[in-house]
This record gives sequence, structure tokens and C-alpha cells, in this order.
Amino acid sequence: MVTLTASVTVHDSGPQPYTLLALAGEADIVSSATLRGILEAETGKRPSLLIIEMSALRYMDSAALQAIVRANLALGADGGRLALVAPHDNVARVLQMTEVDQLVPVYASLAEAVPRSLPA
Repeated sequence: MVTLTASVTVHDSGPQPYTLLALAGEADIVSSATLRGILEAETGKRPSLLIIEMSALRYMDSAALQAIVRANLALGADGGRLALVAPHDNVARVLQMTEVDQLVPVYASLAEAVPRSLPA
């Protein structure tokens, strides 16, 4: 059985601070409580930008999607943003089929997701 692994890094230097959550493995019903807990903890810190890096995430089910949508809503209510980066083909397909990619911006790379400067 493939498990979900996650690492959180706070990047507070540069023009736009952000929190990076890197996911690897499979986000399914077995690991959904873990993912939900991590997302609730990170959104509770009210980052201006939370980026979920998904290149090593090979599978995601509806429970993981629900956790991501909830995180997006929580951040939006506090004026923050959620971004998804480099989803694996299988995960990208799920995001597209469920139209979550219309709710949460999806970027090909971390460089695209992190603003280089603050808006004027």
C-alpha cells in the first residue's frame, strides 16, 4: 500500500511569503484525515498564499478533493489564496473532470505560482 507523505515549508523571504505543502504518494480515503488535518492546520495560520505541490502525488480521490476545496474556501474567507502546482497526469485528470481546476488555480511550476512582486 502506498501512503501519503507531506512536508510543509514556510517561505517568508521575498516579495510574496508563501507556505509550500509538498504531497507524495496517494491521497485516498485512508489518508484523507491526515490531509484534512494538515490543510486545516495550515489554513488556520492564515497564509496569504498556500501552494500544494503535487508532482509526486500519484492518486487523489474525492475525499482529498473535498479537503482541497475546503482549504480553498477557508483561505478565501480570510483573503488568502490556494494554488496547486505540477499535478501528476492522473491527478490533473481528476482536477479537470471534477472542475476543481476552475475553482483553484493550477500552475505547471512553482515559479509560475509564486508572484515575483507585489501588485501595485
